[in-house]
Amino acid sequence: MEVSVKKKIAKGFLSLTFRKAILLAINYFTINIILARILPVSTIGVFNIASSILAFFAFFSDIGLAASLIQKKEISIEDIKTTFTIQTMLAFLISLVVFVMAPYFASLYNLNFQGMWLIRTLAVSFFLVSLKVVPSVLLERELKFQMLVAIEVSETIVFNLILIFLVFANFSISAFSWATAARSIAGVVLIYTLAPWKVSIGVSKESIKALLSFGLPFQLNSLLALLKDRLVPLVIARMVGSVGVGLITWSQALAFLPLEVMNIMTKVTFPAFSRLADNKEHLRETLEDSLFATGVVLYPMLFGLNAIAPSLIAHVVSAKWQSAEPLVHLFSIGAFWATLSSPFTNFLNATGKVKTTLKLMVMWTVLEWLLTPVLTLYYGFLGAGMASALISVTSIIPLLIIKKMIKIEVIKNIWQSISASVVMAVVAFVLSRYFVYNFLSLLGLVLISAVLYCGLIYFLANQRIVKYYQSYRNG
Repeated sequence: MEVSVKKKIAKGFLSLTFRKAILLAINYFTINIILARILPVSTIGVFNIASSILAFFAFFSDIGLAASLIQKKEISIEDIKTTFTIQTMLAFLISLVVFVMAPYFASLYNLNFQGMWLIRTLAVSFFLVSLKVVPSVLLERELKFQMLVAIEVSETIVFNLILIFLVFANFSISAFSWATAARSIAGVVLIYTLAPWKVSIGVSKESIKALLSFGLPFQLNSLLALLKDRLVPLVIARMVGSVGVGLITWSQALAFLPLEVMNIMTKVTFPAFSRLADNKEHLRETLEDSLFATGVVLYPMLFGLNAIAPSLIAHVVSAKWQSAEPLVHLFSIGAFWATLSSPFTNFLNATGKVKTTLKLMVMWTVLEWLLTPVLTLYYGFLGAGMASALISVTSIIPLLIIKKMIKIEVIKNIWQSISASVVMAVVAFVLSRYFVYNFLSLLGLVLISAVLYCGLIYFLANQRIVKYYQSYRNG
């Protein structure tokens, strides 16, 4: 059982990592590179404000039933029917509320007519996306991430191709509306084609009681995370305006880009940790392996992006984003600490310690709401980055909690990737100051840095890398 699960973890991680790298490249370069050169900063800000409004309300359509289905060792047909019925009803109500209130939100955040219809389109798309919940959960329970990735790739291609075409056709903000609608429709059609599920409606009181015992505390964590992460667009947007929101969200997207690797590992290890909950030794090994694997991939991206950030802005994006550079470095501090806190909070959730993570999330949310508005008031949009950097240091607390549960060694599993990444970043920064003058020279520097890092990490951790590679090949 444990060997089979760990094998599926390895396959799932490799599949998601390499395939999702393509998605990240497409998504990021479309909005934050290509369109950032064409569109005003305020337009990117409007899209992020509208997305944040929907994301806030979308939370209330989820009471943790999907997470409970993943976490439970055995599920029944009644569990699945109950989850689908309740999720669909809640999603419809939330979509309707947001659709009707769109003019009010547009007035509140000074959005134009196109901005209002963007909010409405996102609301309708949200309802369509909710129809994917049950088939997605069933695929995750079986650790069939390759199929999920295939659907995600298709959605991403549809969204970005339509978005780029319509932006060049001068559709401005409405381009985001049409692209979002097309993406959600394509996703629903694909998931029911590739992973058909016979839709059933019904509600079981026994299923609700069992699912909510885990789902509500888990979802409360998500609510606090939402309140924490969506503070900028929803609250301080009125303090810094759409331009300030554009600068903050753009720099966050760049700094947090490597964390998509962490999201992949979280997606893979949550159901896996849940299956291994009764075997502490396998839990410890799997957690340490996840720290090593994500560090090898994530740290060079994180340190490398900070090293080339000035050149990236100057020679690839546009000088109008220059004032966002300090924010990139500040948010990167938070991204670094998240590489430790995220695996540990995921571990706690998967092993049923949701009340512990709830307390942690309460702490982080309170700190976010206290520090971000105050620092933004005094330092403008830079205050958001300062608050993120200060709060992130508390991410060491989950590590201390985990150490009381299992004997895990953190430094042993991350020092090689950090050391190789720091050396590579220093070299990249120095070379960028003297040899980068356009996009092609920057691309050349990235390739040289990647080769340097690969050589360094192989030198420092070759035995472990070879061991993992051979184990994977041998099944």
